[in-house]
Amino acid sequence: MTPERVKKYIIAVDHGTSAMKVALADTCGEILAFEYEDTPLYLYPDGGAEQDPDEWWTAFVKATRRLLTKQLVPKEDLVAICVSSQWSGTVAVDSDGKHLMNAIIWMDSRGESYIREKNEGIINISGYGILNIARWLRSSGGLPAKSGKDPIAHILYIKNERPHVYESTYKFLEPKDYLNLRLTGKFAASFDSIMLHWVTDIRDINNVHYNKSLIRKMGIDEEKLPRLLRAVDILGIVKEEVAHELGVNTDTKVVVGSPDLQSAVIGSGAVQDFEGHIYVGTSSWIICHVPFKKTDITHNMAALPSSIPGRYFVANEQETAGACLKFLRDNVLFCDDPNRFNNPEVYQEFDKIVENVPPGSNGLIFTPWLFGERTPIENHTIRGGLHNISLPVKRDD
Repeated sequence: MTPERVKKYIIAVDHGTSAMKVALADTCGEILAFEYEDTPLYLYPDGGAEQDPDEWWTAFVKATRRLLTKQLVPKEDLVAICVSSQWSGTVAVDSDGKHLMNAIIWMDSRGESYIREKNEGIINISGYGILNIARWLRSSGGLPAKSGKDPIAHILYIKNERPHVYESTYKFLEPKDYLNLRLTGKFAASFDSIMLHWVTDIRDINNVHYNKSLIRKMGIDEEKLPRLLRAVDILGIVKEEVAHELGVNTDTKVVVGSPDLQSAVIGSGAVQDFEGHIYVGTSSWIICHVPFKKTDITHNMAALPSSIPGRYFVANEQETAGACLKFLRDNVLFCDDPNRFNNPEVYQEFDKIVENVPPGSNGLIFTPWLFGERTPIENHTIRGGLHNISLPVKRDD
């Protein structure tokens, strides 16, 4: 008789903007259990949006230890850790891997003026110089966001506004790649996580690499960028002290992993070309894989490297979606309830409220632009509101 195959398990990390979620899954994708810890977000009047990487790590350790304390599987059958994380963030670290300032996350627009200078030319279309459009589209498939919310704009902001941090930076890392650094001590990014720096050549999807011309165009130092690997590669094993801190074996592997957007579409099962996936989290997006490299600059859509080797995907994002529900929870409906942060069932109360609301909410319109918008028109200053308010409108609408 063939001996029964012993199941192996993975610690799967979903590092979002609002919380750190850690799940225990088997290698077939079945989730046994999960834990989460909230992570604070710091917003500033000048368009700044930051998080403390130490608070990320503390949340990760707490959630992981709580998960493993349940002893659902033998410790020796935990074979790997894989991190998926919020995308389009920047962590400046020194050569010892210590962060030099708070992480600048995907909502931050303070680099807007600096990226505008790089985007513009003598003759412009939608804020981009014609020659710049040709250069970027040919190599990286897209264009730096005019809002200043891409990592390349974060780096330019640091270089111009905090030059001492820029000079002391050994590597600029995405949030996922920072957590991987804490786990393994190794500096690296994946083909898909590095994309929004807009300094790579993706024409050969199996050989994504830095474009020295684009790096010079941006005025940054190539040596401050991490080496590139595939999302499916093994980055290394956990550091011994980290293994003891988490409660895993010292031979536990760490997979390079991919950002949240790319991971979510795979998790949904939409892995064939043109199979659509819709997601609602802090932000929201619609995404599908495509068999070509193509860009629509008027609607901020581009085919970019997928975390599936050799594949492209195309996506479009809305800046705030689930964040609007959180705003409603914290500032309107349950602002006086101290337990709202630790009660995931609170959103079910929303379902009860809308049961008696007629379709169309009596004509009330909510524009969900609570922190600017990326699509269909990019504008980091636009704000949300309630419109078409009339006497029939009630609180529940």
